[in-house]
Amino acid sequence: MQNNYQLSGEIIKPPQLTHSPAGISHLRFVLEHQSEQIEAGLPRRSYVRITVVMSGELAPQWAKELNVGSAVQVTGFLNRIEDRNGIGKLVLHAQQLVKI
Repeated sequence: MQNNYQLSGEIIKPPQLTHSPAGISHLRFVLEHQSEQIEAGLPRRSYVRITVVMSGELAPQWAKELNVGSAVQVTGFLNRIEDRNGIGKLVLHAQQLVKI
């Protein structure tokens, strides 16, 4: 089974760098994407706002380089998480990040 996702957009909330109890760095930010796609031969506006998580050695480096308004392309996989209220949402786990 495949779980590959690629999305480009603009960072709309300040990136936050945290560390797990095991010492793993996690960078979180919210990415907003707007475009026009063709569906059934007709144009359709596409609007996506999703939380992105990047974990590991590169997270602290990216934390210094990214800010609100940065345009990026993220490649990774989707995962479901539950917030404190038990509400599920999709999160994009970044395996590759490129500033555009």
